[in-house]
Amino acid sequence: MDNRIKELRNEKGIRQQDLAGALNLSQQTISRIENGHNSLPADILIDLAKYFRVSVDYILKLSDSRMTQEYRIEAERNMAEKADFFHAYARLNRTNQELLTHLMTQLEEQQEKKR
Repeated sequence: MDNRIKELRNEKGIRQQDLAGALNLSQQTISRIENGHNSLPADILIDLAKYFRVSVDYILKLSDSRMTQEYRIEAERNMAEKADFFHAYARLNRTNQELLTHLMTQLEEQQEKKR
């Protein structure tokens, strides 16, 4: 458990404190979970799986497949629905892609502050 949670957090480029805030936990709780000092209650396990969009089995090391069938179907549906956006993004030059990515990050941050 500890390595998968830490691995996912590092891949996302967030600190323990950021993850703790997103899950309404303390940074110490995240640290203890990552180091194997705390058991992982079911509600936190489910929240982690949802946050990282991986299966509970992946976090528990019961599977090396990150996505559940449900997530895979949802991802495929989202990709199909957003195909025009992805194609338009791909046609942009690198500078405009970076600008759009920066703008989306700012919009996402503003949206999170409103919640």
